[in-house]
Amino acid sequence: MIELFMEGGWGMWPVLVFGMVTLGAAVRFTRKPEMSQLRFLAAMALTTLVSTIHATWMDVAMVFKFLEDPQRVPDADVTRTLFMGLKESSRPGLLSGILLTLACLLVAIGLLRAQKSKVE
Repeated sequence: MIELFMEGGWGMWPVLVFGMVTLGAAVRFTRKPEMSQLRFLAAMALTTLVSTIHATWMDVAMVFKFLEDPQRVPDADVTRTLFMGLKESSRPGLLSGILLTLACLLVAIGLLRAQKSKVE
């Protein structure tokens, strides 16, 4: 996991922080489902998504910047280096994907609990 985090670069930090806040809010919603919390949850999920997109594009830009210097990468290794860089650029999406998936699952459970408490 540490290697995955390092490969993603410093943009992983905002993804982690915003994703954990989203996950924490989802846990709180699951325990005590109040519909007023959904706006905050949606805003944090969107913030996590936007920071993920930004981190990914920043990583891709760094890969291209690295490849533009012909002295850094010989022509024979450009394709392999490009694919390695793009693989590492996917890391923010991997982290964000699991955090947002768990948050959505918890919100679904909270919504189910809220619906059941209305029926009873």
